[in-house]
Amino acid sequence: MSVSRARPRTVRGSALSPRDGIIELFCGAGGFTWGWQRAGFRVLAAIDNDAPSLRTHELNLPSHEGLLLNRDLARFEPEALNSQLGGRPRNLLAIVGGPPCQGWSKVGRGKIRSLPTAASSLLNDPRNRLYKRFLHYVAFFRPPLCVMENVPGMLSIEKRNVADLIVRNFADIGYDCTYRLIDAAWFGVPQHRKRILFTARRKKTLVNLDTVALEKFADGFRRTTLGLDQVTTVRQAIGDLPAIQNGAEEDPRPYVRASGRASSYVRFMRASSNGTLTDHVCRAYNDQDVRAFKTMREGMKYRDLAEAFKRYRDDVFPDKYRRLFWNQPAWTVTAHLSKDCYTHIHPGQPRTISVREAARLQSFPDDYRFFGNIGDRFRQIGNAVPPLMGWGIAEFIKVRTRQL
Repeated sequence: MSVSRARPRTVRGSALSPRDGIIELFCGAGGFTWGWQRAGFRVLAAIDNDAPSLRTHELNLPSHEGLLLNRDLARFEPEALNSQLGGRPRNLLAIVGGPPCQGWSKVGRGKIRSLPTAASSLLNDPRNRLYKRFLHYVAFFRPPLCVMENVPGMLSIEKRNVADLIVRNFADIGYDCTYRLIDAAWFGVPQHRKRILFTARRKKTLVNLDTVALEKFADGFRRTTLGLDQVTTVRQAIGDLPAIQNGAEEDPRPYVRASGRASSYVRFMRASSNGTLTDHVCRAYNDQDVRAFKTMREGMKYRDLAEAFKRYRDDVFPDKYRRLFWNQPAWTVTAHLSKDCYTHIHPGQPRTISVREAARLQSFPDDYRFFGNIGDRFRQIGNAVPPLMGWGIAEFIKVRTRQL
């Protein structure tokens, strides 16, 4: 499943039209990019300002011939990108991306309200205004289509539905926009990860991008393209990986297959690996934490621990610790894993998940390497669009644009 230096083959039916290029804003470590490439799109430019993420992107996605730029999109203007591209690309089909959204997430809202110097309104938090930079680029390049992914928290911010506001913002620049709350699990990702997907078309563009159809499409994509009949569970995603100890640092290590037949998902993840397992390292926690992990049942939260193991108020931090279920998808893998991994305790071992296990839960294939320290790697994974979800979305767009 590695991305070759040749242009990826399309998966369904006929090839794309000549107008099959994308510009990706806020590309991060490349989860969304991987999906668009896998569907056969050309990446004309991918932009972010996080150096470790861009290094990961460069290491894993060398095949796209477009620009990979370390730029702050809050300041980098579309005119400058246009100059570097040599003028508006004739083959630009879409601008895609997921503007950073910390202020709209539940964690972000709580942190903002706890800071005495924070903006009085979430709507005025600078981190929540980057979607306007996305719109700024769309207004300049005027591609036929655009696709934007973001957190569901924007559905209700200070009693306002910001998603509806964004639809009006798209209309103001000449685009018809719809949005839909989607779940990464629809696309075979072993994780319930709710996101809002906005799809917009330039007015009078003859393509139907109604996101209402996306759930049914995702089910067909998961079954037909990936060969996954049902949603993927944690066991099906990581159950084959070798046991490691709390604080394990050996990297790389030989890949030792567990007994029994690997799941379809595991075979998919391992398809292009060379027999060496990378990034299967985890954080080290103290003896009290490890003893607490040993007492926890699957799905158990911090509030349910014996008092002897509690160091925080369980009314304030009821789910500070949380142990995964083997036979269900994981809950959302977040960038907070860069700080600690208590929210994702391994279901069968007294430790938190490894970097590779987090990557598997996000659907990064096993040959995808992550650059930086352990916090950098967890952050890149948690911030990413899951690659399989990205691929499914790209296929959805491709099917609907064949006549363009």
